Amino acid sequence: MSTNKTKSKKAYTLLITIVLISLFSYLIISTMQTKSFANKNIQNQYLYIQAKNHMGFFRSHINSMSTEQLKSMNKLELKDDSFKIEANISSDTNSNLQIDIFVKSISFDIRLHERVIR
Repeated sequence: MSTNKTKSKKAYTLLITIVLISLFSYLIISTMQTKSFANKNIQNQYLYIQAKNHMGFFRSHINSMSTEQLKSMNKLELKDDSFKIEANISSDTNSNLQIDIFVKSISFDIRLHERVIR
C-alpha cells in the first residue's frame, strides 16, 4: 500500500513539474516576442528619423539652387549607403516647377515623399 502512495506522489510531482515548466516556457517566449517587437519598432523609428533628416537636408539643398539650374535637370540624386535619395523635376502647366522628393531605405520598408512647387 505504501508503494502505491509513493508512486502516486511521484506522479503528481512529475505532473506539477511538467505543468510549471510549460507555463514558465510560455511566459518566457511571450516576453521575448514582446521585446523583439519593441526592438524592431525602435529600429524603424530610428530609420524614420534618419529618413526625415535626409529629406530636410535634400529639400534645403534644392531650395538653395536657382530655378534656372533646376529647369535644366530632370532628376537629382544623392548617394548614400542606406537610403536612396532622389528628386524628379518637371514643369507644370503654369510654368512652375514641380519637384517630387523621394527618400527610401534600401534594406527596410521606409519611404518618404514630399512635393515642392516652385
